[in-house]
Amino acid sequence: MERLWAPWRLRYVEGSVRHRGCIFCEKPETGDDVEELILLRGDRAYLIMNLFPYNTGHVMAVPFQHAADLAELDRDTTAELFELVTWLTVAQRRVLRCDGFNIGLNLGAVAGAGISDHLHVHIVPRWQGDANFMPILANTMVIPELIPVTYAKLRAELEISAFGRGDDGSLPQAGAIVWLPEEGKVAVRRARDGSIVLPKGHIEPGEAAYRAALREVAEEMGLRGEVIGWGGVLEFVAEGKARRVVYLLVQAQPGPDFARHAGHDTLLLDPSEAVAALTHEDARSLAAEALRRIGIPVMTRP
Repeated sequence: MERLWAPWRLRYVEGSVRHRGCIFCEKPETGDDVEELILLRGDRAYLIMNLFPYNTGHVMAVPFQHAADLAELDRDTTAELFELVTWLTVAQRRVLRCDGFNIGLNLGAVAGAGISDHLHVHIVPRWQGDANFMPILANTMVIPELIPVTYAKLRAELEISAFGRGDDGSLPQAGAIVWLPEEGKVAVRRARDGSIVLPKGHIEPGEAAYRAALREVAEEMGLRGEVIGWGGVLEFVAEGKARRVVYLLVQAQPGPDFARHAGHDTLLLDPSEAVAALTHEDARSLAAEALRRIGIPVMTRP
């Protein structure tokens, strides 16, 4: 399957733009959580991917307050900081199927803190046998998955968790914005009522949200897909029930059952045409923004 990640790959090899001030204060202020790799915001703390991870899924929990030591945080901030750690590890286990974690803080430069004036908690997933010769000899870790992909999978899981929202009774679902690079097309679905929609479906108990999205793409469209990035979240009411749908960007190609779907319930359209065909305005906006994020131009109606 053709890869679309060249611009992203270069960014994560070369590193990010240098910050003049505190990186942990500046990143939340940009307003672009996807660009800054912010996974989840609480009231007092947030989760952010590590741009130079020791292992796949390396995330940091950071207080919004600029503080160098735990003693500077009030009880509510400390409580939320470590509650975020708890929610994250649940998501990491489901998404990454890891066997354990290294969780800790480096307080002060003498303790190895790269940014010593703003404390942060490292959460590093671990697997049996992952401590191979690479990190020991070269201070390097082989990361089998690009950061934007892991970000999308983890964010989808965190977005359907109860953190910060409580049990509002909404039904969590997962869906996809589907790009077929070889055809240069976006796949959309014709629902039973004739509306044109993005594929989505229920998340089974214990199933990771991203796996549910890929399952729906396969079952509803006959396409084989893989996650390439984050799509977004839509909330709405259908059949009298509140629904919250997380969408992932999926790169796909026709599978064995594609002929049964093609031209019937699955439509392959040029990106702008596909976005314009979507029945619901919120879905059009979400799909257009997600596609533009990976460099696929989409023309929208004035």
